[in-house]
Amino acid sequence: MNSMKAVVLRDVKNYSIETVNAPQIGANEVLIRSKNCGICGTDVSMYLGKYLPTKPVIPGHEVSGEVVEVGQQVRTIRVGDRVTVDENVSCGTCYFCKHQQKLFCPDLYQIGIHSDGGFAEYFKAPEGNVFRLPDDMSYEYAPFTETLACVTRAVDRAGIVTGDRVVVIGDGPIGLSCMQMAKIEGASQVIGVGITEYRLKKALEIGADLVIDSSKRDPIRTVRDATNNIGPDAVIEAVGTSPTYSQALEMVRRGGKVAVMGVPPATSKMEIELFSQIFNKELTLHASFAGTYDTWIRAISLISSGRFKVGPLVTHRMSLYQVPEGVNMMMDRRDGVIKILVSPE
Repeated sequence: MNSMKAVVLRDVKNYSIETVNAPQIGANEVLIRSKNCGICGTDVSMYLGKYLPTKPVIPGHEVSGEVVEVGQQVRTIRVGDRVTVDENVSCGTCYFCKHQQKLFCPDLYQIGIHSDGGFAEYFKAPEGNVFRLPDDMSYEYAPFTETLACVTRAVDRAGIVTGDRVVVIGDGPIGLSCMQMAKIEGASQVIGVGITEYRLKKALEIGADLVIDSSKRDPIRTVRDATNNIGPDAVIEAVGTSPTYSQALEMVRRGGKVAVMGVPPATSKMEIELFSQIFNKELTLHASFAGTYDTWIRAISLISSGRFKVGPLVTHRMSLYQVPEGVNMMMDRRDGVIKILVSPE
């Protein structure tokens, strides 16, 4: 194929559906026919100019597809393989890569953000970033691997153990997935905090024991009341604002654990009460940027086994031509949207 249809982000709030040249692969790359690609909060941020990608670029980093061509030096992936892709591409040789910390690689780039991604008929990826799908895992559910890999790493860093009481701040796809994963990890009580009624109802459906609409109730006071005035053992922040970061630090119990995975604006600042929120609590605080390495393998296993339920989170399916509409739907949180899947076919 010489050309293909693709969604191109030309500038802030400027999508166009274009006929563009199909990707040409290198010796260590594979060419993939896109089957499904999820619309992510990062795609919304790119559209609004809050997350600065390379422009013009074809977005889309939650992907699934079929391999149609492999480079001369590719050894582990074959034409016809059903795959998903880790969008975080690193050099593999720097200090951080050799310490299994690829996300800090100075040459890191992300497929669908800094290079062309899955909102197209075809996209390419390095062999090392491609994961084969089990036979019982659908193209439709596979894009959620990226989300779940991120969530799995955050849950790991939150140090959740069997019997913990856990609060998740955020009712988007990431937050809802964290609630489900906290239950899978053995949390005895999962409390979801959000602002959208239909998403909080969904949280109860997928395993949350209590939900708090923070636009109507004080989440810190309500969490304290629900935990015998002690506070939760662990809090996962999945929004990315100064107020929600502060809520996480304030509501967690003394000796507790906080993992922040909501992406704040680069210029965000917040005040911290060092004694009461950090020192006197002996707080354990971790940040979690993205999924890496084994979290992808574990996410694939959780989805393919049915242990993690993707179905309740997928609410809409669209074509390439509907991507601008889908991004606006995500921004407005309308029509019950949680996760939108885009199919170029």
